[in-house]
Amino acid sequence: MKPILMRHVTCVDNSFKAWENGNPYIHNPWHFHPECEITYIEKGEGVLYVGDTAVDYEDNMLLVFGPNLPHELRAKNKIIPDNYSKTYSIHFYKDFMGTRFLELPEILPVVKLLENATRGIAIYNSPVIDMFKSLMQELLIATGVRRVTTLLNILELIAADTTNITLLSSPVFGQAKVSGQDTRVNSIYKYVMENFKDQISLERLSEEFCMTPTSFCRFFKKRTSKSFIEYLNEVRVGYACKLMLEGHFTIAQVAYESGDLNLSNFHKQFKKIKKTTPSQFILQIGSTLKG
Repeated sequence: MKPILMRHVTCVDNSFKAWENGNPYIHNPWHFHPECEITYIEKGEGVLYVGDTAVDYEDNMLLVFGPNLPHELRAKNKIIPDNYSKTYSIHFYKDFMGTRFLELPEILPVVKLLENATRGIAIYNSPVIDMFKSLMQELLIATGVRRVTTLLNILELIAADTTNITLLSSPVFGQAKVSGQDTRVNSIYKYVMENFKDQISLERLSEEFCMTPTSFCRFFKKRTSKSFIEYLNEVRVGYACKLMLEGHFTIAQVAYESGDLNLSNFHKQFKKIKKTTPSQFILQIGSTLKG
């Protein structure tokens, strides 16, 4: 089974998707998607893995994820109905109203929100949450223009709450600038997420996307503001952090499971990205999330 699942949400008659998840509901494994996501947890508790971080999630919590950010909500209790949870979610492309829309000065707070969301955002104990719940109920039944304006109201509401947000994963996850609907880059992301545990050669990858290695590297760097090797290492280190947070593997096993067969190189890349060694990282997280 692949460690990361790519979930596409295709809307035929709408520009974005909004829905309610109720009992029985089993959360997705660690996965990512090109859409931005807003999820409100009305009921449920467990551990949220996002990027290279883990935090507890609980009732009455609001989450915002940017495009292609790996995440997983894992319930603490596995037996139904003990793992009963109720959530509301919205999936939308960052540029679902067009790229020119994002250039409007009035939209700047929303643009900033979505930039921060590339690291994952959690909002706790904020008056915004009660207002969000009301707007979410409107969104679920809205049609036509009202549906779009309600989503914009939700984004404006969350963007205005600058004091209660918590950024979740490391800054490295906030550096990509790719558009949500950049089909070719999203296909590269998908390929990497499905194959990062294997030895991915630049020649094979370039051939997969009908480019020369040089043109592939130039294309990826221009679209994402980072080299392909940097991105691949970030994915592997992010997954390594998830395994360490779970607490079931040795460092050597983590390196292998993350796709790096060279333990020395794994230590080097981990320290470069996380600014700490794997051993120090394990000491920092302690045993609170193990089990």
